[in-house]
Amino acid sequence: MQRKRSMVGKARRGLLTWPRLALGLALLALGAPSLAQSQSSAYTVTDINVNRSAASGQQAREMGLAEAREAAFTHLFERLVPSAYHGARPNLPADQMDNLIQSVDVVREQVTATSYRADLTMSFSPPQVRAMLSRLRIPYTDRVSPPLLIVPVYEWAGARQLWEIPNPWHSAWVEQAGSRGLISTVLAKGDAGEQLMLSADQAVSGDSPGLQRLAQTYQAGGAVVALGQLRVDPRNGRPVLDVTLQGYGAAPAGPIKQRFEGSAGGRAGMAAEQLTRTAAAAMVDALADAWKAENLQRTDLGTNSLTVSVPLSYIGDYATALRMIGEVNALESATVSRISAREARFQLRYRSDLEQVRRAFSQYGMQLVQEPGGWVLRVNG
Repeated sequence: MQRKRSMVGKARRGLLTWPRLALGLALLALGAPSLAQSQSSAYTVTDINVNRSAASGQQAREMGLAEAREAAFTHLFERLVPSAYHGARPNLPADQMDNLIQSVDVVREQVTATSYRADLTMSFSPPQVRAMLSRLRIPYTDRVSPPLLIVPVYEWAGARQLWEIPNPWHSAWVEQAGSRGLISTVLAKGDAGEQLMLSADQAVSGDSPGLQRLAQTYQAGGAVVALGQLRVDPRNGRPVLDVTLQGYGAAPAGPIKQRFEGSAGGRAGMAAEQLTRTAAAAMVDALADAWKAENLQRTDLGTNSLTVSVPLSYIGDYATALRMIGEVNALESATVSRISAREARFQLRYRSDLEQVRRAFSQYGMQLVQEPGGWVLRVNG
């Protein structure tokens, strides 16, 4: 499923006026912030809570800030790096850690004679963190996902529910919706029009038109069908929830499968509520790991470059190409090397393999194809 974008500024102009306007746009593009800067949100850690006591308030503050720095770096490291590499987190001396931190924002702060309490936000320097990970040869990604629509289908006693809410599976995903690290998710409201777009059975079968229409309603780049099948194990009386995530569009394709088992006994409704909450939280982490796996920056490959041409038919095509390429933050940078009335040439720099770059473009509605004359990027499919 690819996001569709309408062309802007399609009024045709005479070729005499094109070169002057094109030059102005090219200068604008070359002077614009690099694509790497669009990933800065991935390097910001919020909700850092500090509560430290010591012999004096100043000492407590210094110790608390040092602990907060370590906690924020650990959170950032685990956000960017696949879980298999979490054990490779380096223990950096204070001066090296300070070089990684770009800014510290104090949301709330209280200093007493013997204690320090604060809520902080720390922003790390993307170039410094990337350089550190590359030096240590630790694979990572700082690519933030576009909004992904979660479609939670709940199956119990042979019946599937999608729009029949409340149910524990839907409620569990409501708690997880929003921005979580590199993953951003949203849930449908389930009004009458949306219920006509997609049924539970259609969602499970991967009904592409229905999923695409529903995702477009929420300006989502992809959809994830989260099937939760609850049953009771007859051997021990324990509730079991089998979960399968299947992605479409920009979402990791999957399937991602996990099984969750609760405790025997107790009220069935309460057991289902606890189990689904545990499962939804775990599956968000699994989705994030799958996202990282599909968008890893391969530090062992170094930085690669590729020259691509973008066909132009109208003045608005160039502005559209700039905007759409700018959304693909799998790229380290994209600069205009040449522009004419018929095409624009971009020099792309990336730290991954070419197939990952092609997949990233396709997730944003573009196609990177190799033709006899070289690589061509078609921004309109």
